[in-house]
Amino acid sequence: MSVNRSNVDERRNEYRKKDIFVRTMGYMKEYRWRVAFVVLVMMVSSVILTVLPFLTRHAVDVDIAGGDMEGLVDTVLLYVALVVVWWILYVVRVHVMSRVSNGVVLRIRDEAFSNVERLGLQFFDSRPTGKILSRLVGDVSSLNNMLKQVVTSLVPNLFFLLVIVIAMFIMDPLLAAGAFTCLPVIVTGAFAIMGRTYPRWQTYRHKQSNIAGYSHELFDGIKVVQSFCAEKECRDAFERINDEVQSTWTSAVRLSDTIGIVIDVSQGIGYAMLFLVAMFLLGDGGAGVGQLIAFTSYISLFWQPIRALANMYNQLGNDLAGAGRVFELIDEKSPIREACDADDIDGCEGRVDFEHVTFSYPDEPDVNVLEDLSFTVHKGQRIALVGPTGAGKTTIANLICRFYDPVEGHVLIDGHDVARLSNRSLRRSVVVMTQDSCLFTGTIGQNIAYGRPDASQEEIRRVCRALGIDDMICSLESGYDTMVDRARLSAGQRQLVALARTLLADPAILVLDEATSSIDTGSEILVQKGIGLLSRGRTSFIVAHRLSTIRSCDRIFVVQDRRIVEDGSHQELMERKGAYWHLYMSQFAD
Repeated sequence: MSVNRSNVDERRNEYRKKDIFVRTMGYMKEYRWRVAFVVLVMMVSSVILTVLPFLTRHAVDVDIAGGDMEGLVDTVLLYVALVVVWWILYVVRVHVMSRVSNGVVLRIRDEAFSNVERLGLQFFDSRPTGKILSRLVGDVSSLNNMLKQVVTSLVPNLFFLLVIVIAMFIMDPLLAAGAFTCLPVIVTGAFAIMGRTYPRWQTYRHKQSNIAGYSHELFDGIKVVQSFCAEKECRDAFERINDEVQSTWTSAVRLSDTIGIVIDVSQGIGYAMLFLVAMFLLGDGGAGVGQLIAFTSYISLFWQPIRALANMYNQLGNDLAGAGRVFELIDEKSPIREACDADDIDGCEGRVDFEHVTFSYPDEPDVNVLEDLSFTVHKGQRIALVGPTGAGKTTIANLICRFYDPVEGHVLIDGHDVARLSNRSLRRSVVVMTQDSCLFTGTIGQNIAYGRPDASQEEIRRVCRALGIDDMICSLESGYDTMVDRARLSAGQRQLVALARTLLADPAILVLDEATSSIDTGSEILVQKGIGLLSRGRTSFIVAHRLSTIRSCDRIFVVQDRRIVEDGSHQELMERKGAYWHLYMSQFAD
């Protein structure tokens, strides 16, 4: 999958239609007996529809021509009974197939979601969230339509065509041959059109994805939009993207609908040839009126599935394009992979080593953010990472958490290469807290226990009392059971709840990435108190721009020019009057 913006088309996947179709059908193996039952039901339904014209011919040429009223009544009753049975079978097959298709779609969506969860930060940093949601929601839903159509439309219509052709040749080979002289026209036209529609449906799907990406981005920043009165500009941009969706859809449908013209021409040729042959046979006394009526009914029945298949392909091209995008999501590989024989850390102490680490981001492989970086942090040390924006402070934190892997070198925890550790073991030992204190839908208590769902209410309250937020939470309408979206928490309060969540997880290594940058001074004091409590006895890495918050750290790393240019305590670095001194003095010049 390509890296792109919300209004730029994603790279088209390389999956062939045949491969997508076969792969989708493979998910139905689990339901093969139900599918077999549905196919059997549809075959019986097709046979019933094929028998009805025979009954029509019998009623006209035998019962009515012979004046047999009793026989005519029996024929009509049999006709009605078969129609009733056909409708019952139709309801049964739709019900069973709906359950099958929904089950398959549920499994595919689970696979896609599970794989997305495992992908590294690179995947999410390089594409709009709306485009990911477009694949998980819209494109997966299109599979439901495709599965239903394949089993309930493609298979029965093909079988129905075969049965009709056989029945027509059994009834009269000459009439059948005349009716089918149109087949070369429709086959040639259909293949010529179908081969050109799929790329257009792919383009349409990507344009739809652009709408989802742009809308999500816009609504996520709606405060900025309204603050700058940029509604008109956003609406104009949305209309441009929407116009592209409309034009690509029109282009695909216009080409797909030309198959209807081919069908109409072919049907006209078929009827003309049928009547010409029928006139010849009638002149020789070889065809009866009832037989001609029955044959006309067969011709009508023959073109019904042809039209159904043409309409189905119109939608199927769209659905196949959506399915390809879903499979691309499922097949996306994360560069951060857990080793098959990954190790576990039992009782992590918290020592961290960087050994000659060089790193560049995947979208800019020629630009090194860190170069030949080496340092050692011992158990329980509090490390501050400071430096200019873009120097690589957050990158160091991401490498410790193994959100990315270094291009060269190794990151070690207690002597274990993080690339050799199981993800669960690493995440249990290292917990990161950012300036964006993400609280999920649910209660405050559930958010605090997010890292430890088995924590008791007393354990949750104990950490909140230690942070001094127990009274604040208890003063809310439902206390710890207050829903987050109804709590009206300030940025500082949300950050304190996130601190409680981190403290309850009890990690050996703590990474705080700008944890106090987005809150007011009063809240910062409380948060700093909480951070002090949280980092006590733990190895801590604190990324900060506010240098006043890190003066008590054991060591301060000044990150600059892709490396650590200074390392020492606040007092030591101030006495050196080097890079840290200049940063500190420029920040507190006033």
